[in-house]
Amino acid sequence: MIKYCFAICALFLSLCLPCGAQAKAFEIETFFLDNGLQVIVIENHKAPIVQQMLLYKVGAVDEARGKGGIAHLLEHLMFRGTAKVKGQSFNRVLEENGAESNAWTAQDVTAYHQFLDISRLELAMFLEADRMRGLKISDEDFATERDIVFQERKQRVDNNPAARFYETLNNVLWQGHSYGRPVTGLDEEILSLKRQDAVAFYRTYYAPNNAILVLSGDIDKATARRLAEKYYGRLETTDIKQTEFSKLPDFYRAKVEMRLPEVRLGRMVKIFAVPSLKMAPKEAYVFEVLAEYMAGDENAPMYQELVLRQKKALSLGVGYSGVARSYGTFGITAVPVNEADEAFVAAVDQAWEKALKELTQEDLEKVKQKILVDLIYLKDNPASLAGLVGRMAATGIETEVLENYDEEIMKVSVDEVKETAQRLWSQAPQVIGILHPEEND
Repeated sequence: MIKYCFAICALFLSLCLPCGAQAKAFEIETFFLDNGLQVIVIENHKAPIVQQMLLYKVGAVDEARGKGGIAHLLEHLMFRGTAKVKGQSFNRVLEENGAESNAWTAQDVTAYHQFLDISRLELAMFLEADRMRGLKISDEDFATERDIVFQERKQRVDNNPAARFYETLNNVLWQGHSYGRPVTGLDEEILSLKRQDAVAFYRTYYAPNNAILVLSGDIDKATARRLAEKYYGRLETTDIKQTEFSKLPDFYRAKVEMRLPEVRLGRMVKIFAVPSLKMAPKEAYVFEVLAEYMAGDENAPMYQELVLRQKKALSLGVGYSGVARSYGTFGITAVPVNEADEAFVAAVDQAWEKALKELTQEDLEKVKQKILVDLIYLKDNPASLAGLVGRMAATGIETEVLENYDEEIMKVSVDEVKETAQRLWSQAPQVIGILHPEEND
């Protein structure tokens, strides 16, 4: 079963304690260096390990027209060396010291992270701070990584029917909004990129005043401040103009049907553009409850109806993604047993309406508890928690949101869920996609 995650995960131990007892789920502290770097510290002293994650508030949405893929390409180039750390020594040095290191690029943010023993943290901080402003991009390295990124695009999108399908839906849904741009960039965009494009993008956005450092694990605030000042405190800032997002029309509907080679199972997808947590906090909690109620697990009503009772779907998922600098999304994905035809689409719609009509206060309370209890182990995973908190901060969401999460979820009412669901269905910008399996000759 496809299961989406809200990307806001707060677990409050007070749910598991006697009435009146209070406990904070997370020990989160935040402060800023003089050069603008935001530092977030999440203490967890159960093991001598730590996650360092450095997030830059830049992604595909910040790329200039025709320069698609430059954010992702620069992520690759960041492992190509500085004046102090030559060539591809970055990962080698970390691996020799037992660290796990990786990076990723998204629409809103680019992140670099290392998971390692606390005794090796200073090494990781030196390496990460060194490449924040000291990256060297040679013509040879640029050409090599551009080719790698182009081949990744071929493999992950051009040769993947499902990925092409979702990329098309995304483009149609966003109607010219920056979120319609693929993180990979298009083939012709990647091939047209020049070394100077990467250098300019790097010098503009890779600076302490556009970054968030998250340290999660066996570290305290005082130590974090001392080390952050030592390795990041003297790095220079840049002038950064924040990307402005266009406003979507109040309502529109679109439909996309595709039949692609190598598709064995069809699918039906509905994607709605909705307010993000940053845009409408109260509504975001309702979307999260709604998604969990509809198809959060095998006991959820839509899953029960379509997969187990009617046996019309092989899988079904409903989810809300609300951590974003602009809009969020609400999505329904169903894989039919047979064809994703009009009858199947109607069955999905009817299952939605039936589940909504049957929602009771008792159902709602179970869903609320599940949202909180399902994620109770998050606080014991420094790596996952660093990614969550960091991405929230990078998209403009205050860390205090986590501390109020239980209260806000518990405030959601049956009427709010039903009203929000009806408004979503009838008023939100939306696209329905039908992917048909390959026809047999």
